[in-house]
Amino acid sequence: MKIMQPKDVLVKLVYLLKRHTEEWANKRLCCGAQCFNNAHLPMFMSIGTEGVSNNELAGKLNVTKQAASKIMKALEADGLVRSEKSPNDARSVMLYMTPNGQKLYEYLHSQVFELEEQYKKQVGIKNYEIAVDVMQKLIKFHEQHNGGIENY
Repeated sequence: MKIMQPKDVLVKLVYLLKRHTEEWANKRLCCGAQCFNNAHLPMFMSIGTEGVSNNELAGKLNVTKQAASKIMKALEADGLVRSEKSPNDARSVMLYMTPNGQKLYEYLHSQVFELEEQYKKQVGIKNYEIAVDVMQKLIKFHEQHNGGIENY
C-alpha cells in the first residue's frame, strides 16, 4: 500500500477547498448591505424560482425537516422567503422567494456562475465536469452509508 504524502491526504484537500470556498463566499456573496449567511446558501439556492415544499427541500439537502424549517424561518425574518400552505396538501408548507429574495438569488447565481467559469478556465471544462461528477458520487456514497462508521 502506498503511503500518501501530506499534500495528497483527502481530508486535507477537502478542508482546504471548503475553507477557500467559504473565504470566496464571504467576499463575494454580499449584495449591497445584505450579506448572506453562507450556512443558508444551499437551502436558499435550492428553493429556486418556482418554489418548493419544506419537506422536498429537506430531502434534496439530506437534512431534517426541523433543520430546514429553522433556516427557512431565518430567511423569512430577513424578508427573502415567504411560506404558505400548500394548495394540494394542507399539512405541507410551500416556500417561495420574495421580490428581495429573487433579486438576491439572481445576484448569488451570477456570482456562483462566475466562479464556475473561473474553475473551468483553470482546469478545463472536461476536468470540471469530471470533478462535479466525482463529487456527486462521493456524496451519494456517504448518503448511502450514513448509518454510522461501522457501515463503511
